[in-house]
Amino acid sequence: MYPGVVAWLREALAAEYGAKRSSVHDTHRVALWRFLEQENLADAFPDSQTYEIQVDVTGLVRVGRNHWSLVLVECKLREITLRDISQLLGYSRVAQPQAALIVSPDGASERMQTLLTQFQRTDVLEYASGRKIVVATWDATRGQIDYASVLPRGEHLWKKV
Repeated sequence: MYPGVVAWLREALAAEYGAKRSSVHDTHRVALWRFLEQENLADAFPDSQTYEIQVDVTGLVRVGRNHWSLVLVECKLREITLRDISQLLGYSRVAQPQAALIVSPDGASERMQTLLTQFQRTDVLEYASGRKIVVATWDATRGQIDYASVLPRGEHLWKKV
């Protein structure tokens, strides 16, 4: 699933910010702090030594000469549960990404969908003021997320920086 998600995110960020201002990497085997060191970007994230987290896919967006934003994507092969969201919520509270997404070919579990739609508990997705995790179904056939599946409904994947 990682290669498809990397390709989709690379194309989506390039369309939004330009290919020269964005890059996407499969980081599921490396701690985020180490990845940023390897990319010579540790200085752009002053607290990066605290990023002892392993994110599946990491997007980088240049928003200034020495300023970068992160886009984090977690990939699950089964239905997305509250436990999965809690994992990404922890990662996002630490790294404060511009955007955080969790995707799965099976989408959100029925209980998760009920929590987010019927009970409107989108507060469980919030990791910073005005920033929420986006939950979506991964469409492997089309090589992208199913935009109709995005939760919370009407949420933008990322806000322009």
